[in-house]
Amino acid sequence: MSNIPVRVGYNHELKPLENLLSKVERPGDFFVSGNLEAPMPKVEVEGVGVLSFPVPAAQIREVIQQAVLAPYGRGEETILDTSVRKVWQLAAEKVRVGGKSWERSFQQILSTVVGGLGCAGVNVSAELYKLLVYDEGSFFKEHRDTEKSDGMFGTLVIVLPSAHRGGELVIRHAGRETTVELSGDEVSELAFAAFYTDCEHEVRPVTQGSRVCLVYNLVQQRSRKENNRSPRRFTSRR
Repeated sequence: MSNIPVRVGYNHELKPLENLLSKVERPGDFFVSGNLEAPMPKVEVEGVGVLSFPVPAAQIREVIQQAVLAPYGRGEETILDTSVRKVWQLAAEKVRVGGKSWERSFQQILSTVVGGLGCAGVNVSAELYKLLVYDEGSFFKEHRDTEKSDGMFGTLVIVLPSAHRGGELVIRHAGRETTVELSGDEVSELAFAAFYTDCEHEVRPVTQGSRVCLVYNLVQQRSRKENNRSPRRFTSRR
C-alpha cells in the first residue's frame, strides 16, 4: 500500500458561499457568562458543615483539609502536576447543594446557559462534578475538558461568593478568544460561565484570596422517542 499522502484541492468556487454563511446570525455561541442576583444556596461540605457567604478564610482552610490536589487528563493518562494545574478538589458525593430557592435559581442559570449555547429545544441536564478551591497562586494552564459521561457536551462553572482577585477564565475556539472575569465582590450574586468541551480554556493565577466554585457537566438527555439531534456549537456571534 502506498504511503504517499493524498491532497485534495480547495474548491474556490465555494468561497462566495463560505463568505455568505459566515455572516449568518445564529442564536448561540461557544460560551456563556453572567451573574445572577439570588438567594444563596445551602452548600454543605462533608467534614466542614454549611458554608457561610462570602466564604471566610478559616472555612476555606477547612475545605482544603478535606480536599485533594486535582489531577488532569492527558490522553488516556491522569496526571498530577502542579506546574500545569494547581487547584484543590472535592468529589460531588462530599458536597450537598440545596436550599429553599436553589432549584429556581439554578434552573434560571441553566436556562440562560442552554439558550446562550444555542441548545434551545434540547433536553439538557447539569450534573454536579466537583467543588473546586483556587487558593492564592492556583491556576490551570490551557487544556480541553474530557467527556466524563455519555452525552456530555459542555461544562458549567458557578462561582460562590468569596473574596479574591485574578483567576480570569480564558476561553478559545476557532481563532476567537474571550476573557471572563469571575472575581466579583457582590455577596448576593452568583457568577457563572459555560462552554463547549472542545473549547481550549485556561484559568489564570488567583492573585489574592481564594475562589470557591461548583463545576457541573452539561449533558444531553435522550429518550427513545427523540431523534439524533445533538447540541450544536454556533460561532457566528461577534
